[in-house]
Amino acid sequence: MNAHDVMLDDVAVYALGALPPKEAAAVREHIAACAECAAEYRRLKPAVDAVAYSAEACPDAASGAVVPSPRLKARIMDQVRRSAPPRLSNVGEMRAVRPIVWPAYAVAAACLAVALITTVFNISLNETVRSSKAQIAQLATQAKMLHREVAAQRTELADLTSTDSQHYAIEGGEVVRHGNRLYIAMEQMGMPPHGKVYQAWVMHRGSAAMAPSVTFMPDRSGIAVVRLPVQATKVIELAVSMEPDGGSKQPTSKPTFVVKLS
Repeated sequence: MNAHDVMLDDVAVYALGALPPKEAAAVREHIAACAECAAEYRRLKPAVDAVAYSAEACPDAASGAVVPSPRLKARIMDQVRRSAPPRLSNVGEMRAVRPIVWPAYAVAAACLAVALITTVFNISLNETVRSSKAQIAQLATQAKMLHREVAAQRTELADLTSTDSQHYAIEGGEVVRHGNRLYIAMEQMGMPPHGKVYQAWVMHRGSAAMAPSVTFMPDRSGIAVVRLPVQATKVIELAVSMEPDGGSKQPTSKPTFVVKLS
């Protein structure tokens, strides 16, 4: 191996960033004047850039980007240096003492290995990020639903306690109308038999027949608060009967109560 061959190996090590500063400066100066070494450096640079990118793409506290540890390249480079034979200070000593310092193919292989490792690591982290984003989106959806439920409960509570609401007493509870909203509010309602539910019926202004509305069940304490999906100002009569589970299109039992709304 002649001095130029040794310098080619140094170019590879230089591309990998494994040369001491003084030798790196010498190689840099040589590359500027040697077309062959400059071409070798350009050939290796993409692989080295892949390593550098993987390391430099690591997150900072501000961006929150998720990438491999910044110590990954440093650890690999340290291993490369410790595995390399002792280096000499000039080309003359290299020619006399050392036939091979650091083969270019080994440098390229090391670069590719690091690139592959960091790529796999990036893929794994990206999957984690995607999964986290999906969980965050799911939580955001749940939060919106809870917000709507809380808002609905606040409206319901305000309607039931407002002095502006109209209250129609029935056995075990009352029917409450506030503006265009209509509620059945029961506090002493018996649990229907197995396979049965309570169903509301409403008669709209101008109609001669009851129309089916929602089905519901009281809780174990006999409490049920049901907001009917109707425009309350158009309802003139409200009834509740016990129907088969799933509800009926026509009442199949005597109404539990019937109340006319003035």
